[in-house]
Amino acid sequence: MPAGRVVAAIAVPATLCAAWSVFAGKDLNWDLLHYHYYIAGALADGRFGQDYFAASTQSYLNPLGYLPFFLMVSSGWHSVLVSVALAAAHGINVTLLYGIARNLLAHRNATDREILSVLGAALGAASAIFWTTVGTSFVDVLLTVPMLAAVALLLGARPGNATSRSAWAGALFGVAASLKYSNAFFALAALVLAGTRLRSLAAYAGGGLAAVVVLAGPWLVLLYRKFGNPFFPHLNALFRSPDFPAMNLSISRYVPEDLGAALAFPFRMMSPENLTYAEISAPDLRFTAFAILAVAVGASRAWRSPGAARLGANDARLFAFFALALALWIWTSANGRYGLFVLLLVGPCVARLADRLLPPRAARGALLVIVAAQVAACAMISPARWFVVERWTREWLPFAVPERARREPALYLTVETQSMSAIAPFLHPESSLVNLRGHRGDTPGWKRIVGPRLAHEGTRVRTLGRGLRLAADGRPRPDVVEGYASTLRRFGLRVDPSDCFAIGWQVNDQDALSRWANALSGELPSREKVFSLASCALVAGTRDPGEAAAEARVSRIFDRIERSCPALFRGQTTVTDRYGAEWSRTYTGLDARLETHAGRVVLAPFFRPVYHDFGNLADWERGNAPLPPACRG
Repeated sequence: MPAGRVVAAIAVPATLCAAWSVFAGKDLNWDLLHYHYYIAGALADGRFGQDYFAASTQSYLNPLGYLPFFLMVSSGWHSVLVSVALAAAHGINVTLLYGIARNLLAHRNATDREILSVLGAALGAASAIFWTTVGTSFVDVLLTVPMLAAVALLLGARPGNATSRSAWAGALFGVAASLKYSNAFFALAALVLAGTRLRSLAAYAGGGLAAVVVLAGPWLVLLYRKFGNPFFPHLNALFRSPDFPAMNLSISRYVPEDLGAALAFPFRMMSPENLTYAEISAPDLRFTAFAILAVAVGASRAWRSPGAARLGANDARLFAFFALALALWIWTSANGRYGLFVLLLVGPCVARLADRLLPPRAARGALLVIVAAQVAACAMISPARWFVVERWTREWLPFAVPERARREPALYLTVETQSMSAIAPFLHPESSLVNLRGHRGDTPGWKRIVGPRLAHEGTRVRTLGRGLRLAADGRPRPDVVEGYASTLRRFGLRVDPSDCFAIGWQVNDQDALSRWANALSGELPSREKVFSLASCALVAGTRDPGEAAAEARVSRIFDRIERSCPALFRGQTTVTDRYGAEWSRTYTGLDARLETHAGRVVLAPFFRPVYHDFGNLADWERGNAPLPPACRG
C-alpha cells in the first residue's frame, strides 16, 4: 500500500473521531465516577492497603487499562486534549477494519477493492456503542485495537511468517484479556484463526501467556496474597475468600434465557428500545444483514454471479472465528460494550459476503444502503454519550474540595450505590474510602483494614455522597439522614448533621479552548447540582434490639428463598438492608433487588419490567410457600 494511503488510513479516522468527541461533549459516565478514575488512582497512589471496597466489587479490577486516562487528567491536561488524544487512539479501530477488509478483498481490482474496503470499515464503525465511547474513559473501545490488530496479523499470515505472526497475535489478544477479563473469550475463539499447525497454535498460546504474565500476573498475585483469590471478588465460589460470599459474580442482564432467544438475539439487536443489549438505545441492523447474506451465500454455492469470487481459506477462518466470538459474547454477557469487538468486526464480514454474492457494482450499492440505514437509525435514536454529558471545562473532574478535606485525613464510609470514589485523589492522601453497600463488619478484610482505623481514638470518621447535598442551613435533609441511618446502624454509627461540609463542582469553562469546544458542541448544561457532594461526620449510634432481631428473621427467610430458587439467584447472596420501612437485598450481579412489601416478598429486576412474587413472608418462615413459575422452570 502506498505510504500516502497508509497515512490517510490512520489520519482520517483519527481526525473524525477527535472531531466527533469534541462535538459530543465531555463524558461523565456512571462508571467513570464510580471506579474508572479511582482504581487507576489507587494503583498510582498506592491506596490498595488503606481502602476497602471503595468502589464496591469493581475496586479490584486490573487498573492498568485505565491508567492513560488517569495520568492525563491528574497531570492537569485540559479535558478537550484528553478526549482528543483518546479519540485519536480509538480511531485506530477504523484503520484496522479497513486493513482487514483490504485483506479479504485482495482478489478485486484496485478501484473495487478500495471502495469496498472503505465501505466495510465504515459499516464496522457504524455502531452507536462505538461512537458513544469514543474519547471517553471506557477501556472497551481502547482494547479492541490490539484484538483487531491481531486479526489483521493472522489473516495476513503466510507459510514463512505464520509462527511469528501467531505469537504476536497471541500477545495482542493477551493484552486485551489481561486488561479486561471478558476479552479472554475472544482470545480463545481466535485459536480458530491461528490455524491448525501445531507450531502456530503453540506460538499463539505462548504469546498470549507471556502478555498475561506481564500485564495481569502481578495484579493477580497481589490479590491472591491479600484475599486468597486472584480474581477477587469474582469467581469466589471457586477460591472462597472469606472476605466475600462464596459465589461467582455474573452480569446476566442481557443474556438470552434459552437457545431460541440466543438464536434470535442478533435480530433483536435491531430494536430501538433501551436495554436490548446496552443501557442506551443502540439499534443495530448489521447483524441481520450478515445473517441474510450468509444464508444467501450458503444457498448459492452451486452458482456464481458474474465476477463474484469464491470464499477462500482466509474467509472460512474469519467467518468461523466471527461466529464463535459472537456466540461466546451472547452466551457470557450479550453486553454491548463487552462485545464491541464483534460489533466492529461485523463490517468487514458483511462486506466480504456482499462481495461474494453480488457483482462489484451491486455489492457497493448494497453496502452503501446498509451503511446509510444503520447511520440513520443511530443518528435519529441513539444518544451522543453513554450517561451524562457536560460542557467542556479545563479540568475533567472539577471538584472544589474544601481546605479541611485536603488537610485532615479521615475514614470515609460511603453508603450510596454509586460510590463517587473518583473523589479519592482530591482528599488527604492518608484518607481511606470504604463502601458499605452489601458488606458486614465481621470479615477478615474488614477487621484487617477498616477495624484498626475505626478503633483508633484519633480517627475522624465521616460519610460522603451526592445524596447528602446540603440545604441553605448547611445540613442535609432529614429524610436523607434517615436513609443513611438504615445502613449505618448496622455498624453502630449515625450521621452528625451539625458537622458537614460541601464538595462543589466548579465549572471552569471560560478559557479559550473550552469556549471553542463548547461552541462546536452546542448548548450543553452545567451539571453542578448533579455532581456536587457533601460530607458529614459520623458518631457512635445505637441500634434498637428489636430492629436487629427483625433483620435476623428476614435474613433467614431471604437465605431460604435464595436456596430454593437457584434458577433466579444463581448462587448469589448479599446482606440484608433496611429499605425504608421494609427490608431488601441488592444483587449487583443480577441487577435485581429482593424486597418485602407489606408482608410479601418480590424479586424486582432493575432493568426489566417484570417481577417475581415469592408470596408471604409468614409462609416462607413456616416453610410452605409456593415457588413462582420462574423457579419451578
